[in-house]
Amino acid sequence: MTPLAARVPRPVTPRIVNEAFSRAVVAANRAPSAHDRRPWRWRLNRGALELFAAPARMSGLPDPDGRFTMLGCGAALHHARVTLAARGWRVTTSRLPDPGVPGLLASLHIDGRAPVSPATANLARCIRVRSSDGRPVTGDPIGPEVLRAIGTALESQHVRLAVLRPDQLLDLTLTTANVSEPGPAEARWHAELALWTGSDRIAGTTGIAQPSIAHGDHDRAATFAVLHGPGDRDIDWLHAGEALSTGSLVATGLGVSVLSLSAPIEHAGSRELLRRVMPEIGVPYQVIRLGR
Repeated sequence: MTPLAARVPRPVTPRIVNEAFSRAVVAANRAPSAHDRRPWRWRLNRGALELFAAPARMSGLPDPDGRFTMLGCGAALHHARVTLAARGWRVTTSRLPDPGVPGLLASLHIDGRAPVSPATANLARCIRVRSSDGRPVTGDPIGPEVLRAIGTALESQHVRLAVLRPDQLLDLTLTTANVSEPGPAEARWHAELALWTGSDRIAGTTGIAQPSIAHGDHDRAATFAVLHGPGDRDIDWLHAGEALSTGSLVATGLGVSVLSLSAPIEHAGSRELLRRVMPEIGVPYQVIRLGR
């Protein structure tokens, strides 16, 4: 084979495209989603890979506004995009391409070959090893340079990261404990906060446990943060899911565990509690725990 012939790319046939899309779908099934329900489905249509919401897969879970569904779909979309890019494909992504097709969230079209950057290859490798780890954080606290790297990754997907200070975390714990008529989301939110802070839980008059001020050793080295942005439309939540995927993969490459907490965004009331303590943030999309 001559050097010139070696540089001639293979034709992009339908079989090759379908194989590439198949690998992307397999990788997308590793994306983080609430309770690992994977609220999405894929369809091949005229040479494009289409992503649809599958809210029925969230049946029995608190997702009244479809926010968990959109977050999960956004994460799956990003996993698919990274996989295709890491295999040397240039891809056009159209989000919410046709309002007339119910549930259609995105369409991926392969345009041709493209070089693979080291950063993209690293992200794709992290898809295979990323997982949600609910064990207590016992390693050293993560440093500001790691937080900056994760924050930069999130901003590439139109989402920002706001770190919860210890006093804000305590304010949230006390606020949720004093809700006069707590619903299921508020009760779960409070239980998660009490777990994060390691506080003793003493039965109170509100119907949910009251925390003490003294903190235990549980998750003392963890960093808690909020993913937030300016909008509350479907496209914003789709981007938030893509950001959650991006941030999780970058964190995995840095040896940092990311655990998503669901209760803070289940209902408008719990989201309002979060914004009351952190008035500087935009629309809260997800609360995450970072640690080693």
